[in-house]
Amino acid sequence: MKKGIGILLSLTLAVSLAACGGQGGGGAAPAQSQAPAQTEAAGETEKAAGENEKAAGAGTEEAAAATTEKDAAESQAPGVVPEYLEIFSGSQGGSWYQVGAQLAAIAQEATGVTSKVAAGGGAANPDTLQDGQGYFALVYSGVGYQAYLGEGDYTEPHDELNAVISMYSLPFLTIALRSDDSINSIYDLADKDLSLGKAGQTGYVIAQAVLGAHGIDLDGDSFTGMNSMLGDSERMDMLRDRQLDAITGLLPLDNSTLQSMSMTPGIKLIDMDPAVMGKVQEAVPGLEKITIPAKAFDEYQETDIQTLAAITSLYCRKDLDEELVYNFTKAIYEQAETLYQYYGEENSVIKEDPLAGIDEDMPIHPGAERFYKEIGVIQ
Repeated sequence: MKKGIGILLSLTLAVSLAACGGQGGGGAAPAQSQAPAQTEAAGETEKAAGENEKAAGAGTEEAAAATTEKDAAESQAPGVVPEYLEIFSGSQGGSWYQVGAQLAAIAQEATGVTSKVAAGGGAANPDTLQDGQGYFALVYSGVGYQAYLGEGDYTEPHDELNAVISMYSLPFLTIALRSDDSINSIYDLADKDLSLGKAGQTGYVIAQAVLGAHGIDLDGDSFTGMNSMLGDSERMDMLRDRQLDAITGLLPLDNSTLQSMSMTPGIKLIDMDPAVMGKVQEAVPGLEKITIPAKAFDEYQETDIQTLAAITSLYCRKDLDEELVYNFTKAIYEQAETLYQYYGEENSVIKEDPLAGIDEDMPIHPGAERFYKEIGVIQ
């Protein structure tokens, strides 16, 4: 009986040991077999990650290539060639309007696009271009740059503007009747009947700045006279008829109407105070101080006249076709003499410096720039 119990115990112990050995040895074996499996799985994961990364990289390259192709296509896309061109100028009958009409004739011949002059104003013309209501306009260089930056009277940058060519310089004139002894300086205009031009004209903006620098505010108590908004021809006629005491404007000294008025009824140029001219230049950028020598206007001008001058330039929209602007710019340069009748050869800057008065930070249209590189104006 004891022997049977011992055998039974031995068998039980063997089974137990076998069971324990199966758990210990059998557990180690699966652990060793799982390591290669985990390594293989990790490899598959890395491979998948690598493929995903490669695919992502390819997608990024394709996207970058597509963007580059798009940018290249846009840069090579042809600019606008309008069905017709309007050259926005000044008030009808004024000197700018006449210049604009001649420019329209030059544009039509050079570009093959039907062209005509349109009335406008120096201060308003940048808005016309920015808003897409026109493609070319006469602009005073300093005012154009002011508009481009969104400074002065312009509340937003006019980034659609490009400069094309500077044309001529004109003096700012204050004119009174020679027989009127009560007007001998700008300070004397505080209680007079005046015409400074029309609102929207750069000449009007300059006139306001000139009077303001001399202590005369048209909208304040310092001015007790009357200001009539008239075009060039109208205000010169009213001064001739003694219906105005004085007029102002950007006008050439050899203007035919002024020269006629020099004889009858007799007119005189009024000097600007040199001490305040800097204030005017701050208010209206691009103006330059000049001296009109004695006798330069007429034989009755006995003294030098201190005043300011502004340069008239042609501006355009930047989206215009490069070839169109190139041909127009070249034609203006080569036919400069056809414009002298409107402002005098001595005032022209086309041949001497076609970018006169245009700030170096003001963009030049690529078509005009190409022409200037051809003739050596731009290196």
